Amino acid sequence: MHELLKVTDVDKSFPGVHALKKVSLTILKGEVMALVGENGAGKSTLMNILSGIYQKDSGSITFNGKEIHVSSPLDSHKLGISIIHQELNLIPHFSVAENIFVGREKRKFFLFDKRTTIEESKKLLKRVGLEVDPRSLVIDLSIAQRQMVEVAKALAYNAKLIVMDEPTSSLSDREIERLLNIVRDLKREGVSVIFISHKLEEVLAIADRITVLRDGEVVGVLDAAGCTEDNLIQLMVGREITNIYPKVETPLGDVVFEIRNFSRGKVFRNVSFSLRRGEILGIAGLVGAGRSEVLQAIFGIDPFDSGEVFLDGRKVIIRSPQDAIRLGMGFVPEDRKLKGLLLGMAVKENITLASLEEVSRHA
Repeated sequence: MHELLKVTDVDKSFPGVHALKKVSLTILKGEVMALVGENGAGKSTLMNILSGIYQKDSGSITFNGKEIHVSSPLDSHKLGISIIHQELNLIPHFSVAENIFVGREKRKFFLFDKRTTIEESKKLLKRVGLEVDPRSLVIDLSIAQRQMVEVAKALAYNAKLIVMDEPTSSLSDREIERLLNIVRDLKREGVSVIFISHKLEEVLAIADRITVLRDGEVVGVLDAAGCTEDNLIQLMVGREITNIYPKVETPLGDVVFEIRNFSRGKVFRNVSFSLRRGEILGIAGLVGAGRSEVLQAIFGIDPFDSGEVFLDGRKVIIRSPQDAIRLGMGFVPEDRKLKGLLLGMAVKENITLASLEEVSRHA
């Protein structure tokens, strides 16, 4: 098969961190190459170099038989490299159609051709199985829907190489299978895909070959056929793991938290559950089933129509997140970046934001 991408001895350092150490790999035309490794192994750094966000310190990159120097994301797009980053790269207050074609707007007589843009967007959205109006604002979409808009945007570039960095992290099982089918279609069309994921079952289901990174180095390149999750885990961590998620037996105490008959219009109805001391309670459901909405209502972020909340057997009223915090509750939102952090503030300020009364006399 034709060699599309060749990375040779690429090195990259940041202050105090040697992120990539003489990394080499090849991607063939029409191949799905999975890139796996623990957090901090160097996967995203390598992809940021391919996209022109970072510049390599040394080494070479060859694409379609020619050595390339990617100095910006625009360079990578011109070459035919499209990257779907783990941190979604969409403009919230633009429409879906505008995001798909941002920077490559459809024009007619030098004017923006809105009709063509929407029609082309509909075709791409249908291809990824996303049933939303192209005129909808991205800010009104769920995380999973935004992820599929990113996939549609990548398809719009007609790229020769598409990099998907953790593309299934916010998708339901049905949406994951749809995405994997899209990857299979791309492969049949001769498009190469670099697929980065911590979900090893997906990696083994979709990849032709698997490159394993550990501490910034390539420690193995395996054929997916015949490979097992245990093989990958052992390469990723550098040792044999006999029990990935050991069960910790903990005696359960009394009920410490309970909600009864929680309802909010058609979003969720008559939801009830209880939580015991020392217990981990899982809440499952498809995207749009109301999981996040129930938790947001419990924490006082969203309103609810009816229902009761009990803490240590005592009925409590939670009208705002401040009420929930005072009662000793914490909340980690689905979108940590948008709703859980103030990105313009320091780490110490973010950590103490919910407990200013305890750390400052002037809060």
